[in-house]
Amino acid sequence: MTTIQRPIDVTGRTAIMQPYFFPYVGYYQLAAAVERFIFYDDVQFIKGGFIARNKLHVGGRDLLFTVPLSGASPNKRIDEVRIDMGLYPRWRERFLRTIDQNYAKAANFAEGRAVLHEVLELEDDRISTLAARSVRLPMARLGRSVEFLFSSRLDLRTDLKREERLFDICDRLGIRDYIQSQGGTTLYSCERWRQRGLSLRFLKPVTMEYPRPGGALSGLSMLDALLHVPFDRLDPLLDRYELFTN
Repeated sequence: MTTIQRPIDVTGRTAIMQPYFFPYVGYYQLAAAVERFIFYDDVQFIKGGFIARNKLHVGGRDLLFTVPLSGASPNKRIDEVRIDMGLYPRWRERFLRTIDQNYAKAANFAEGRAVLHEVLELEDDRISTLAARSVRLPMARLGRSVEFLFSSRLDLRTDLKREERLFDICDRLGIRDYIQSQGGTTLYSCERWRQRGLSLRFLKPVTMEYPRPGGALSGLSMLDALLHVPFDRLDPLLDRYELFTN
């Protein structure tokens, strides 16, 4: 299995995001832009979100794939939500069969499927762990050196709200250069962060397009790209972003 070796200078940068299962390309661009990436899994689980699901496009239509969960509820934290182990083996088999049937002729099928197969080998029954694997393992295959952590395992305060909690996390972990996805521009002010002695920048993808049959489509899971694009050609896409302040 091919692994690209390619150092990138992102010294000191940190990002914090909820874990999603094989999220869109922009999520991996955010991970590529930092030295340390914290999966924010001690916050409320949102049903209907992308923590346990995402989408592909096969046969001219969108295909939503969803990991079966047990007792998922917004009354639980993400790290408390479990995979339904009674349903998971069959779901995994059917999902892999769907990939085989629809991507067998894709340019990077063998390499991409190998990564998927490895991701689906569970470490435990938490959806947060599986979602994190779907980010960590592809990043490793692409030669990206990122320290991945879970907020639930860092003994952090959980009684603070939104921005104040981020400030506390930065203070406790010695974070001074924080990278946020561009959606955060409506929530956070760079000036307010500067007043706290912190650097805040937002990441905007310059492009998330890659060659695929039928042309580029927005909002697809990174899994689609892993199956279609050889890793040495996919890797540069992770650096196609810009950082800005507000």
